[in-house]
Amino acid sequence: MRSILRRFNVYGDFWPRFLNWGVRHCPWYVEPAILFGFTILFFLVLGKARRAVAANLRVILPGCSWFGANLRVLRVFWNFAWTIDDEAQVRNHGAVINWEISGLKHLQELESSSGGGILLTAHMGNYDIAAPVFAEKFKRTIHMVRTPERDSESQDYQHQHRARQQSAAFVIHYNEPGNMLGVELARCIGDKGIVAIQGDRILFDVSSMTVPFDEQHTWRLPRGPFLLALITRCGIHPVFIIRMGYRRYRIDARAPFSINPKHGDGKEAAQMEAAQQWSKILREVVINHWRQWYVFEPAFDAVNKKEGA
Repeated sequence: MRSILRRFNVYGDFWPRFLNWGVRHCPWYVEPAILFGFTILFFLVLGKARRAVAANLRVILPGCSWFGANLRVLRVFWNFAWTIDDEAQVRNHGAVINWEISGLKHLQELESSSGGGILLTAHMGNYDIAAPVFAEKFKRTIHMVRTPERDSESQDYQHQHRARQQSAAFVIHYNEPGNMLGVELARCIGDKGIVAIQGDRILFDVSSMTVPFDEQHTWRLPRGPFLLALITRCGIHPVFIIRMGYRRYRIDARAPFSINPKHGDGKEAAQMEAAQQWSKILREVVINHWRQWYVFEPAFDAVNKKEGA
């Protein structure tokens, strides 16, 4: 009985199965109403996630009433509902998304480079449906790094669907304990591949770095992308996927940067410098597009609390 009930929790496989069934049978004109209904349901049920998003938004956008803060949280949940719906639509109906590109010259720079590279992005917009688009554009293999689902049945179900997306030009890697993923990704970059990885969220036992967000707060960012760039000496290319409206997304590419240890400085200092550079870029994007920053865990620590610990 417990295993059956587990399938109905927020991480269980019932919900992705139900979503895939829904997008195959739901008329487009009732889709917004159904999504809004489920948005309200999960907003009310997921108290821990709701409070975490509210706490994050108070740091990003300070000075808001309790009602205003919860309204902002609802908008994050609403955008997230559309994001996962769009992913299911692509799985079942193909190319239904309209794309626009900002910073095309930076993508062309990566495409024309002679070596591999790192596409560093965030949990926003729609990472899953954008990666295959990159794979179609670039002449080299895209290696997308994902965190496995928290529920084993969900992981099996999602893996089956994602496996259909894979090809010689698009490969999915799961960041699981003990799988030596860093070594594999370094080899992929050495073979002129492009690694797409998210750099704004800490889950499970991922190694992290504490970086200033503003004068009052720090946030923890994954160490992996910066260590990988240091080892392979490849460039880091910030790319964000922004949801612009109904079935419409923008690829926002920023100027690349690299890790270059200065004489006398250690590898730790070089990684921290790169992490701080990424933090500045990420902070701007998160502030401007807070409605679709999908981090449902506390992201920030107060500086005074850390100093007093």
